[in-house]
Amino acid sequence: MALQDKLIKISIDGLDTTGLYYKDSKSIFSKKQLSRSDLKKLDYTFMSIIIKFYFRNKQMKKTVKYNNITGLQAVKKAISKRIELREELEENGMLEKKHFVSLHNLFIEYKELKSKTLSDETIYNMEVTYSKWIKKVLGNVSIQNIKTSDIQKIVNKMLKDGKKPRTAQTIKQILRPLFNYAIDLEIVQINPAVKVNIPSYDNTVNFELSDDKRTDLYHAILEYPYKKYRGIMLFLYFGRRLNEVLTLQWRNINFDQMTYTIEDVYSKIRRRQEYPLLKPLQDFLEEYGSSNNGYIFKGEKTKHVTKNTFRHHWEKVIQNAGIKHMRIHDTRHLLGNTLVNNGESLENIGKVLGHSSIAVTKRYAKTTLETADRLLNGYLEDSLDS
Repeated sequence: MALQDKLIKISIDGLDTTGLYYKDSKSIFSKKQLSRSDLKKLDYTFMSIIIKFYFRNKQMKKTVKYNNITGLQAVKKAISKRIELREELEENGMLEKKHFVSLHNLFIEYKELKSKTLSDETIYNMEVTYSKWIKKVLGNVSIQNIKTSDIQKIVNKMLKDGKKPRTAQTIKQILRPLFNYAIDLEIVQINPAVKVNIPSYDNTVNFELSDDKRTDLYHAILEYPYKKYRGIMLFLYFGRRLNEVLTLQWRNINFDQMTYTIEDVYSKIRRRQEYPLLKPLQDFLEEYGSSNNGYIFKGEKTKHVTKNTFRHHWEKVIQNAGIKHMRIHDTRHLLGNTLVNNGESLENIGKVLGHSSIAVTKRYAKTTLETADRLLNGYLEDSLDS
């Protein structure tokens, strides 16, 4: 378990939650004990619960993980798991530890786990990188025997073959969480990917449009005849990532508070984010037809619109706006650069774009949401000016 992870005792009236602790890796709570009402904040998030109990005067510990269920359901499953573990101990005198013969065994299980929370595109890219650079070298090696130097050799070969540091960074991005998963399962104690050295590189991406062109883009979106894709573009224009928009569900929309949330499983920073529901977004959703459940942007043959399907519509809109070479993700760069040029602070811009920052604390959550509302409405007013 990572040293910074905080364990919070779970105490639910009417349930025997003895020895159950929530692993608060993202510092969601500032309290020492979680009640039934606190669990609602964890609904449909990725949860890790630590089960602790004593057997023959020795403390036993097990980590269980749940996703896409309510916090209360996760606690009830953990209670059942605790009973199951006790019965296993009574019968066998020991708990069977997970064992993976090779790194490849671990990767397969980890990929299956993440397939429920990551986009198909992310999983595909992870598979391609793993198969091309990692599998042949370390796939058959016992994970307990893999050292930092083994991973560094892969990175060094990529750089020697002319790959950019940004590309080599993907090796670390795959293996670091993979070994964190192994630590959670108590298979290994240290993460060899942490100290892998990647040469520094400039990952700054600049994209700007003139005020006139930005106005043209906004009006091209508003005038796009296909309602579903118009809505996706509006969310993109106001700062959301494409995967965050495509996976939005009606339960994420709060018309009373005029906000919407991005669940942590779909957020790049793996943290639940709340944003102001600007009037153009509200107007679109009300015109589009609200529902109580399900994805907002449903696909014809898929659970929601896919990136490949959307790309065709995006290309039409930028063509209508007279803009060349604008990628889908450039909507975020456009918003960020415009706010920077308007003199807004990096902290405020980080809130608008959903960036992770240690400077943002829970006691400023309401203030930063109001700030995001102010900034985005200013951005909207500028876009309407012609």
